[in-house]
Amino acid sequence: MAHSGDRDLVTLFTKALRKLGEAGQPEEASMLGAQAWWALKDSDARAAERVNGTMHYLARLTEDPTHREND
Repeated sequence: MAHSGDRDLVTLFTKALRKLGEAGQPEEASMLGAQAWWALKDSDARAAERVNGTMHYLARLTEDPTHREND
């Protein structure tokens, strides 16, 4: 089970991935997200799911570069 500091790091990480994607680097952000998902999937499924959601957001950016959701 993850501790609250870990959750804060996941929140910061997913925000950073979104910002990287919005700055025109969605593929790079997706690759970093995939690596994080792989590292988390067995130890913290909830955090892995949050990263997965961010990767779905990044995929939409790749499909439509003008797309942006509210944070």
